[in-house]
Amino acid sequence: MIPLAAPSLHLPSRARILVAADADRQAHAIRQLRRYLAGRTLELVKPSEIAALSLEQVNWLVVLVEPTTPLPDTLAGRIPWASLTEDGFALRSDTWRGWPLLVVAGGGRPGLIYAVHELGMRHLKERDDGLEVPALDILCVPALPYRLFWTWDHSTNWYLEQVGIQEIGALNYYSKPREGFLEDYCRLVDFMSMHRINGVTIYGFLRDNHGGVEAAQALCRYAAERGVRILPGVGINAYGGIYWEGDHPYNLTHWLRRHPELRAVFDKPPAFHLPELPELWFPETHYTDAACPSKPENARYHEEAIQWLAETFEIGGINFETGDYGVCACPECRARRDADATWSHRDMALLYPRLFAAARRARNDLWLVCEAYWDNILDLDRLAPLAALPEDAIYQFCINRSYWPKVKAQLTREHVARLPRPRNILRTHMGSQWNHERYELVADRFAEMMQLMVRSGMQGATIFGEVSAFSTVNEINYLAFARFGYSADLTWERFIAEDLAPLLGGVAEAERYLALLRVPSERRALQQALGEARTIGNAQSGEAYRRWVWLQNRLFQKLAMLPDG
Repeated sequence: MIPLAAPSLHLPSRARILVAADADRQAHAIRQLRRYLAGRTLELVKPSEIAALSLEQVNWLVVLVEPTTPLPDTLAGRIPWASLTEDGFALRSDTWRGWPLLVVAGGGRPGLIYAVHELGMRHLKERDDGLEVPALDILCVPALPYRLFWTWDHSTNWYLEQVGIQEIGALNYYSKPREGFLEDYCRLVDFMSMHRINGVTIYGFLRDNHGGVEAAQALCRYAAERGVRILPGVGINAYGGIYWEGDHPYNLTHWLRRHPELRAVFDKPPAFHLPELPELWFPETHYTDAACPSKPENARYHEEAIQWLAETFEIGGINFETGDYGVCACPECRARRDADATWSHRDMALLYPRLFAAARRARNDLWLVCEAYWDNILDLDRLAPLAALPEDAIYQFCINRSYWPKVKAQLTREHVARLPRPRNILRTHMGSQWNHERYELVADRFAEMMQLMVRSGMQGATIFGEVSAFSTVNEINYLAFARFGYSADLTWERFIAEDLAPLLGGVAEAERYLALLRVPSERRALQQALGEARTIGNAQSGEAYRRWVWLQNRLFQKLAMLPDG
């Protein structure tokens, strides 16, 4: 890269700032830049027009660019395009035609948005007499390409001023107001876009009672503009099919009512079991309807539904499951495979290739995530049927808290190289209701997990993202996941100093906050922790003060829940 040619820059409040950007495609990046520039006037021009600008006084020229942005050759040659993935970015100070210049480059829309947030959150400094902009020469590419949230619609609670909030369940009615779906998920997407979490799986993506097709399309547009991929969670022969709940042709219950002969035959009640929870038995309602995977009519039906999904919505991928609460025990299925679990890799191998092909016919840029289920990534024999599945899909292995020590000790680069398919990510129930940790501090475990993903050659990870970041402990968990997934060389000490200290009042304050989150639920310890949290919190202001108040409330809640005596 050309040596840095620009010094740091001081922008007075009335500075003339010229922004070259695509006003339509880059609308969100422009909005965020305006916010970080604190109300200063921005003049917007097309990138293709900057060569023809007159040489009037300009305090700062900011150029927002992606690979397809038309630029003068003298500018285009300064951008390290070969190094930038879709969500990689570069920030480079320079001069051009005598003007102070900042090139803000993204390998795609996500990278450009990340670059603007990097600039605004970490480098622009407000002074009494203006804004300080340091000389920048930054190139960032993600350590892991897939950094995903996983959610159910009914228990995703990012808009807290509404009724009907739920916190657990896999086959639940949606009890929030109709508009609650967009209220929750738009806030979730905003957080993801700001913190480099690039996709979210949504089970319950399509329901009549939270807006159906129209609301789902609106969410997809909102997320795409912000560089976040929406991955509808679909049940193949289970979990409502492609349209989770409603009077729609691609709702599985709707299909099976018309074709009852195509139902699955269960030899035991629908249920699944996690090590950290007692066995969960589901009520026999239409939510547990399942179709037989051996029936060719069901395969054709799902193939058609997947193509409709990919054509109808501006999605970024699809998360596939075959259901985890039982397998069909009809004679055809028994003859084809012997299964004693609540899911079957052989059912996946039978169906997924044609379903992936249907999705690709509609869109060739989708992330197709295949759920490989839980606590099995170290068992190559059990995973052998996955070798029959397409190489270009992403295979997602779920782990529970009890399995994590084994994974941490045994998941090596050599083992990952022997997995049946080349693109593999981890999904964890840690930090969620399914491991009794929905409001617990697991940031250190997430940091270790992401470092292990990088070290072992895995390509990413998925965590639950259902709880609003207004809950500070969840905010900290999310930030650890995001930062360690993006930055390969990050240390825990740097994470505290660079990410938590600005939120909590300083490095020492952040370290105490983490310690106080783990105070044992004993009366004397909680009372002492409350006093310390109150003292530190009273010295803060703004959002840092709000986070310390949240901690006090959490400690008060734990104290109030202790039995008398």
